[in-house]
Amino acid sequence: MPRPANARLMKHLNRHAVLSLIRDRGPISRVELAALTGLSQPAVTAIVRDLLDMGLVEEKGLGQSSGGRPPIMLLFNPAARFILAACLEGERLWGGLADLSGVLQVEEEVVLPADPHDPAKALGDFLQDLISRAGVESSRLAAIAVGVPGIAHTEGTVSHAPSLGWWQKVPLRGQLRQRFGVPVVVENDVNLMALGEYFQGAGEGVANLALMHVSEGIGAGILIDGSLFRGARNAAGEVGYLPLGPMSPRRPQDFGLFELHYSSRAIRRRLQALARAEGPAEAAAEVSEDARAGAGRPIRRLRELAEAGVPWARALLEDALRHWAHALASITCILNPELVLLAGDAVDCGQEGLEEIRRIVADLVPDLPEIRFALLGNRAALAGAVAMALSLADDNAYGIEADQ
Repeated sequence: MPRPANARLMKHLNRHAVLSLIRDRGPISRVELAALTGLSQPAVTAIVRDLLDMGLVEEKGLGQSSGGRPPIMLLFNPAARFILAACLEGERLWGGLADLSGVLQVEEEVVLPADPHDPAKALGDFLQDLISRAGVESSRLAAIAVGVPGIAHTEGTVSHAPSLGWWQKVPLRGQLRQRFGVPVVVENDVNLMALGEYFQGAGEGVANLALMHVSEGIGAGILIDGSLFRGARNAAGEVGYLPLGPMSPRRPQDFGLFELHYSSRAIRRRLQALARAEGPAEAAAEVSEDARAGAGRPIRRLRELAEAGVPWARALLEDALRHWAHALASITCILNPELVLLAGDAVDCGQEGLEEIRRIVADLVPDLPEIRFALLGNRAALAGAVAMALSLADDNAYGIEADQ
């Protein structure tokens, strides 16, 4: 049930409306703000005074006179506050600090230990380091958005994240909120990738799209009418659990069946096993050397071996492409998206692999969507996290909380 209007709430809403207009239409005068908001001139003057004191607005030059004194023009100051955005995926952690226009001021990527004792603490330390590196005051932090490879629940907990060892609900949002004292949003990392591609990448402006990401696991992000679709219990897009691939015993704490056989982790394991068992000695040695070096691009290596004429590599690549296509066909039949994006390590299958996926999906579905590779790579999740943090900051009037 919506809260009843009161003086404090109305003050907050009016202040937010004025700030949004200055941000979107500046340079703008106080007179124009009063006309656009319907507020009285004294009310606008008082709000602008508060925003100037907080540094969120600056006075910049004079406007055109309509017969009297030229008005002082107002501009939004995006440097007044900053937001943090980060993504945590297994052993990798990357993120950045951006101003309120979304421009990254500091960006960093680190590799965590193979079995980090406390990923949540490592994330908090990473975010604190971003603030220190930027040389900004912690008091100017407006919001934090974090992407995780698991189910991000409404209350800010994370579960079913096998790469992090988080099966039961971990109160990540609460821990970060307690440490940093600002609004925090925790979101599935593939959802953030879909958002990032929607705002800046291959899905820009496409309101109904799905993105399937193949990495250590497999997941999908879904946008319907330009908004993320999360499902009743925030588990929409968990396509890694689709019953695709050889049926095998699976414990509740294991990866899903589909990703157990067709994720990058699974392809790497199968690639090495086949190379040892069947491949030429040179290929086997080369694959083993790649594994020892931590190359981390098993799909690309598989494609290279297939193109070199290694029969078992061709068979394994075709098997992976077929099962990825079956997953995309399932997504297509249920959602009927305008666009489907293939992301992560799957892009290493190359244009020929993409064409094969399109051909298989076309044979299976009644209405074929456009299918293409995502463009932003790992930056998609960061772009989505920045957008979500800015939205959270906007909801909070850029760090100006409503009076209690």
